Amino acid sequence: MNTLRILTQGGTVSPGDLRRIVVLAREYGVETLEISNRQEMLLPVPKALLREDLARRIEAIGRPTDAADPSVQNVVSSLPATDVFPDTPWLTTGVYLDVLAQLSRPTRLKINLGDPAQSLVPLFSGNINFVASPEPHYWYVFLRPSGAVRRYGWPVLIETESIGAFAEVVERLYFERPITDLETFYRNVMSVFRGRTRKAEAEWNPVPPPTPVYEGFHQTRSGSYWLGLFRKTYAFPLAFVEALCELALQTRAGKLYLTPWKTFLVKDIQEKDLPGWRQLLGRFGIRTHVPSWYLNWQLPNADPEAVSLKNNLLLQLEEADVRTDELSFSVKVPFSEVAASVAIQVNGAPDRFDVYQKALSGNPNAPFVLVAKSRPADALGDVIRDLAQSYYERQHAFLPEPPGPEPETGAERPLRTVHQCPHCLTVYDPEYGEPHRGFEAGRSFGSLPEEYTCGLCDAPKSEFTEQYRPER
Repeated sequence: MNTLRILTQGGTVSPGDLRRIVVLAREYGVETLEISNRQEMLLPVPKALLREDLARRIEAIGRPTDAADPSVQNVVSSLPATDVFPDTPWLTTGVYLDVLAQLSRPTRLKINLGDPAQSLVPLFSGNINFVASPEPHYWYVFLRPSGAVRRYGWPVLIETESIGAFAEVVERLYFERPITDLETFYRNVMSVFRGRTRKAEAEWNPVPPPTPVYEGFHQTRSGSYWLGLFRKTYAFPLAFVEALCELALQTRAGKLYLTPWKTFLVKDIQEKDLPGWRQLLGRFGIRTHVPSWYLNWQLPNADPEAVSLKNNLLLQLEEADVRTDELSFSVKVPFSEVAASVAIQVNGAPDRFDVYQKALSGNPNAPFVLVAKSRPADALGDVIRDLAQSYYERQHAFLPEPPGPEPETGAERPLRTVHQCPHCLTVYDPEYGEPHRGFEAGRSFGSLPEEYTCGLCDAPKSEFTEQYRPER
């Protein structure tokens, strides 16, 4: 399947534009639409030649696609959360639109515009992450090079009207030469950038709230309603999307919003129009009141195997009656973009998985710690049950970190050597190796190539330290 990405710049699309896209897509044999975790629209086009032709026709109505340049990136924003979830008072729809207009030039870096008061849109999944500060019209900046886990907090705030110029300078210098030191890169950018800044008074990292309930009907502070639309497969039938657009036009819902959780969000629904919206959902079998633990999952785009694994895990958890509120999960998402507290990663073979959990709940800078290695899919439910139980036990005991191992009793066991990254605490254990990276079980740390880096935070091999663990 040849997936076509349609950019939305901030996660909004008019019902009229979307309806035209749907009508075109159906002419080319497309049957469903998916929303990406960067607020794009994804169309699975049957053939490559059809994809190119469809892209030209969509671009003709003013919607950019990735057909000409697959590296082009969508700008992610918290705009869909405005007036729906808690928000920063000065960060209005008008401010978002002003910044998005500055960022209309195609970019190869992933840019995020985030509001720390809301929990709908993850703040740090981009390369350049602008986060609204308490100071009106000034933004914190967090730079994360592609593939890296660690991010660099810019020492100054950037003024709203200068964001476009700032992003342009960062991108130009980013691709001119490799970044070897982020402090040096900061100085290089600031020697060229001429926009308004303000000193950041102190290092700041927001603590993200739990994953919100983002589906179903909900009343807003102004008395109108908003509707979140969720599908277990993440694929919306085009017939439903077309009917959605027609009803939005009839009821004067001016914009449709796309979320990083692969869902639609409709705002400004008046109480008198609720029966029509409920009838629409009934016609197409779109559920509401989905259990919250169906919603706290982050998945890669257009990956049916990841969707299948997630839904299989939900069945396991439901059968075991496991509570996972306040936890969130990612499946096969690169560590550099994980916005969840538990990460499930493929370990070499497609049917074996590693499970990682953040060492400190609620701390966005906490490292991931390996809690289960090379488990089959049908054993992951037990792993999640155990880590969820441990999580709630630590909460009850007011312990900020997982308890250490029980002290050994009886004769001491012999020790073996492992190597640990000092930054994120990832351990290279020769007993297991890292088969998913080409280093088979039994391979010693010393025999790894000198260019080896930490699989989680990219720290060089030379920074790893020896640690001693009891033999199993």
